[in-house]
Amino acid sequence: MDALPQQEVSGVPFASENDGVCHACGHDGHIAMLLGAAKILKSHEEELEGTVKFMFQPAEELLQGSQSMIDAGILENPKVDVAMGMHMNFGPCGNYDMSVGTIATRVGQMMQSADEFEIVIKGKASHGSQPENGVNALSVAANIITSIQQIKTLDVPAGESCVVLLAKISGGKAANIIPDEVIIGGSMRTYSGELREKLKEHISDIVTSTARIWGAEAEVNYIFGTGPVENDPELAEEMLGYVAEVAEKIVDTGLIKGSEDFANIGKHVPTFFANVCAGGVAQGYAHMMHDPALRFDEEGLKYGAAVEATCAANWLSNHTENK
Repeated sequence: MDALPQQEVSGVPFASENDGVCHACGHDGHIAMLLGAAKILKSHEEELEGTVKFMFQPAEELLQGSQSMIDAGILENPKVDVAMGMHMNFGPCGNYDMSVGTIATRVGQMMQSADEFEIVIKGKASHGSQPENGVNALSVAANIITSIQQIKTLDVPAGESCVVLLAKISGGKAANIIPDEVIIGGSMRTYSGELREKLKEHISDIVTSTARIWGAEAEVNYIFGTGPVENDPELAEEMLGYVAEVAEKIVDTGLIKGSEDFANIGKHVPTFFANVCAGGVAQGYAHMMHDPALRFDEEGLKYGAAVEATCAANWLSNHTENK
């Protein structure tokens, strides 16, 4: 699941046999852990005080897979009360102990949201010798870019972290022709769902109002997006107690700059997300996620499966009214 367009050079006997296709994020490990947890829980099915669903999600790398599963009814029939997710972590990816047996997580805000957007500006073409007869979409774009770049300084509360990036622009066909359309591509990341929605609204206001001032039309199209991962405080504290029964060590990840579309599940039910450590640089694992040479310590898989099974069984036992 989630193969990336790379040539695998890991050297493991089970490396991808397809040229230009590589499982370079450990998702095969995620599947192995969840299958392990399913096997454990199935062998104790009569003892479970409720129902456990196992979510094998595609398209995590595109930040779209969880929403497609929500749309397909993963949270219904039977209704889901809480959810937990786990991701592997290894190599130079985190400033904490990555040795096997370590579970890395935190209470509350954990990972950034991720949104990609496109701004389409429509002006009016004209010859460069007669600018009064046209509306220069490129000039409007320049004003929009300048204003959006000021958002972080002027509109984001001190102490809150976010990224508003404009990284692509296209438009114009000749140096002496006023362009009638310009397209800007950008992305945005926050740790707060509230700030995420505020920034979306402000970007749209800037785009439409700036275009209107100069006689153009413009709109913002959000191509895809996922919210920030925020571990429900009450659920996280409870789950950490269960994790401690299995893990050798629990560490705080700190705020993670990456994104994870498990956040979409958190819009509907309380969620808990954690990383399963499978060897850091100190243990000889020098390649991080998305590197076609990555390898990780497979002993970490056992801890992931055990944590998933333990948390599920214990939560059901302590919430029997939800069975």
